Amino acid sequence: MNQKWKIGIILFLTIVTLHLGAQTFKNELILTSDFEDGKVGKWGPRGTEKVEVTTEVAKGGKYSLKISERTKTWNGPIHVLTEKPVPEDTYIITAWIYYKEGPAQSGFVLSAERSFQNEKQDHSYTNVASFLVKRGEWTQVSAEYNVPKDPTQKTIWFYFELPYKDDASVTANDKITFYIDDVKVEKLDPAAKPKIELGIPSLYETLSKWFSVGAAVEPEDVEPSTQKAQLMIKHFDTMVAGNAHKMDSVQPKEGQFDWSRADKIIEFGEMTGMRLRWHTLVWHNQVPAWFFQDPKDPNKPASKELLNQRLKTHIQTVVRRYKGRVESYDVVNEVISDNGGLRTGAEGSKWYQILGPEYIENAFRWAREIDPNAQLVINDYNLESNARKRQDMYNLVRDLKRKGVPIDAVGLQMHISINYPSIQEIRETINLFASLGVKVIITELDVSIYDNPSEPKKNITNDILLRQAQRYKELFDLFKEAANKKQLDTVVIWGLTDDGSWLNNFPVPGRTNAPLLFDKQLKAKPAFWAIVDPKKVPGLR
Repeated sequence: MNQKWKIGIILFLTIVTLHLGAQTFKNELILTSDFEDGKVGKWGPRGTEKVEVTTEVAKGGKYSLKISERTKTWNGPIHVLTEKPVPEDTYIITAWIYYKEGPAQSGFVLSAERSFQNEKQDHSYTNVASFLVKRGEWTQVSAEYNVPKDPTQKTIWFYFELPYKDDASVTANDKITFYIDDVKVEKLDPAAKPKIELGIPSLYETLSKWFSVGAAVEPEDVEPSTQKAQLMIKHFDTMVAGNAHKMDSVQPKEGQFDWSRADKIIEFGEMTGMRLRWHTLVWHNQVPAWFFQDPKDPNKPASKELLNQRLKTHIQTVVRRYKGRVESYDVVNEVISDNGGLRTGAEGSKWYQILGPEYIENAFRWAREIDPNAQLVINDYNLESNARKRQDMYNLVRDLKRKGVPIDAVGLQMHISINYPSIQEIRETINLFASLGVKVIITELDVSIYDNPSEPKKNITNDILLRQAQRYKELFDLFKEAANKKQLDTVVIWGLTDDGSWLNNFPVPGRTNAPLLFDKQLKAKPAFWAIVDPKKVPGLR
C-alpha cells in the first residue's frame, strides 16, 4: 500500500507523547483479602460448594479461604471485580493457592464472568490465565485482565476454578478441596499501558523484497484506537484470524451465519491495505456439533448426503461473501495423521468418519467454483519435523493434483522450538513440496523457548532470548533463499505479542513460551532485530 498513507494511519490512530524524563505510575488498589478478620466478606460460591474462612492452613497470618464440597470443575470462590466496567481498563489480580490432598500437581484457572445491561442476555465467561500448583505448596498466581470494549456490559466478577470438564468426565482429582489467601486486585495506571516503538524499522518493509509478512490476530487486537492495532499496521502487510474465521465462530447454528467477528478483521485489513488470509474452511476441531448430527435425532450421525450438503454450503457461503477480498484460504487444515495416512474418525475427524477421504477433494473444488482467483491452501503441522507425515502430505497433494484438484499451496504451520528441527530439514521440506509445482507458505510460525512440551517453567534469560534470535535469523535467511527460488511468498507469525500467544499456559499451565517477535510490553525482542538488523544483536552468528 502507499507508504505515506500507512504512516498517516499510524499517526491518526496514535496520540504521541514525549518522554520527558522518568515517569512514575501509580496503580489503584481495588481489593485486598487476607481473611485475617475471620470473615468471608464478599466472596461466595459459584454453585453448591462450601466457601468459608479457616485456620487449617494460611499463607500469611492465621486464616485463609477454604473451598470444599466441590462437585464440578467450575466450583470455586467468586468476587466482584467491578460494577462499573470501563472498556480497556486493566486489572492485575494476584493470589496464593494451596491444596493438600489429591494429585501431585493440579491445574487451576483464573476466569472472569460478565453480565450485561440486557438481563436476558447470557453471561459471558472467559478463562484469563491458567496455573500449575503443586500439592502441599502455596503457589502465587498472577494475571492481567483487560476489560473488553463492550458498552453493554454491566458487572464483572473474577473467580478461581479447575480446568473445565463435562460432568461425565469429572474425577476425584477435579473435585479437590483448595484454599486461597492474600488476594490483591489493582487497576493499572492508564499511563503505564504499553506503547509501540515508532522509531524502529518496519518488519514488512524490511522483507518486502522477498515475501509478505503477516500475523494472526483476534478482533480485539484490531480495535483501531489500540496500540496492538498500530503494531499490526506498522510491521505487517498480511493478516489472518486466529479463531474468528473458524466454523464455530462463523456458523454456530445451522444456517445462522454470524459475520460480526469475521467482518471486524476483514474490514480492518481492507482499511489498512492488508493482504487477507482465511483460516480455516474445514478442520476437525472447533466445529459445532450440529454439523455431524441428524436433524431429527442429535444422537444419530448425519447422513453422508446431508453432511456433504452442509459442508458445501458453509464453504461456498464464506467464499462467496469474501470473493475478491480474501486472497488466500486454508481450505483444509490438519488432515494428515501423526500415525500415518489421513486423520481418521479415531483421531477426531468426523469428516473422515462420515464422508471418507473425498471431503478433502470436494472442499477444494467447491471453493474454486466460487472464487477462481483465490489461493487455495492445504495446511498442517510438523511437516518440517516428521518425515513420515511430510511424505504422506506429499503423496496426498501429488495424487490430488494429478486428479485436477485445485491446490495452489502447501501451508507449513511451523510451531517449532529454538533447537528443533534443523534448518536443513526445513529446507528439504520446502524443496519437496515446491517440486510439486505449488507454493509453500509459512502459515503459523512461532519459536518456543522450550524443546520439551512438558518442560517446567523457567526464567527467560538474555541467553535464551539470544538463542531464540539466532533461530529466527536462520529461519528468515532460509525463507529469503526459498523466496529467491520462487518457492515461497508469504510468512505468517502466529500472533502479535508474547502475551497473546496460544502457547501461554499450554501445554503446561502457568508457563509462557515467549515465542514471538514482540514482548507483552509491545517492545521488539532480540528476535525482531535479528531479522531486520542483525548487527544490533551482539553474539549472533
